[in-house]
Amino acid sequence: MNLTSQADTPRLTLVSSVEPSLLRQPSEDIEPTRFLQAITASLDLEQVLNTLNDFLHDLVGHSGWEYQHADAACRLEGGNPDRHRLEYALTLNGQEMGALKLMRGRRFSETDQARIEGLLGLAAPALHNALRFYALTQQLERDPLTGLGNRRALTLQGGQWLADSIRHKQPLSMLVMDLDRFKAVNDTYGHPVGDRLLCSLADSLRAVTRTADLCVRMGGDEFVVLLPGTGLADALECAERIRQAVAKLALIATSGDPVKTSVSIGVATHRPGMDLDHLYHQADDALYAAKRAGCNRVLAGASHADGERKSEPFGMYG
Repeated sequence: MNLTSQADTPRLTLVSSVEPSLLRQPSEDIEPTRFLQAITASLDLEQVLNTLNDFLHDLVGHSGWEYQHADAACRLEGGNPDRHRLEYALTLNGQEMGALKLMRGRRFSETDQARIEGLLGLAAPALHNALRFYALTQQLERDPLTGLGNRRALTLQGGQWLADSIRHKQPLSMLVMDLDRFKAVNDTYGHPVGDRLLCSLADSLRAVTRTADLCVRMGGDEFVVLLPGTGLADALECAERIRQAVAKLALIATSGDPVKTSVSIGVATHRPGMDLDHLYHQADDALYAAKRAGCNRVLAGASHADGERKSEPFGMYG
């Protein structure tokens, strides 16, 4: 169903329906002022969606939700999936703003739909602003060459994941890696070939890791993968898959010569008392141990349970 009014008002599409309907007005159960104050209190996309779903839950009691925006490469969810669902696509001023799926154990009535659609109409400008802010922060947290995250992304996302890991008593592991003899590749074949090699490594990381993992280019040929909910054994397996994938890369230089490479990887898992810098340096120590042992291998870092390691933080600027 297409729910539309003037050009500058939201357009909702109920994905599972084919019958057109007029744009819903907010339900009398909704307090527009209170809702708008709450949803405009933050520009953070996840916070905006959580606020929206808190109010929707008060109205229709859904058990779970899922939001996806393909263009922004964004997927967020909350609650628990269930058998009945409503899925809405939302646009504002011709701009796609993603799709929101609501789920619960019983069917959604027409009254429920009216309440949902009224609230989504009110939420559209706040969601639009949050998406613009999200796009800006993504640009600030992306490596322009490979499209992976950068140091800023690792600092921000890593700090949040570390806090979550400690709070929920879940493991958190980190891989630190760089290409073996990468300088020789640049010196022999030129920086354009070196850049292609870095992009190929980034593609290998995307192929091997999960969407929930964070892949980062720290600079040069150094890369980091942060693995939430992953213990040492699984992190070592992931690192080995990356090593094997990189060993299979076969670029052709402009001279026609094949360009082969390998990668050395250090692995560390969070221990009590460690902060993100300590975790990074433990994995980094293991990386250099792998280099000294002959390259093209995976090694785990030694535990520093008390976190007592004096070193410079990696930070945003290295």
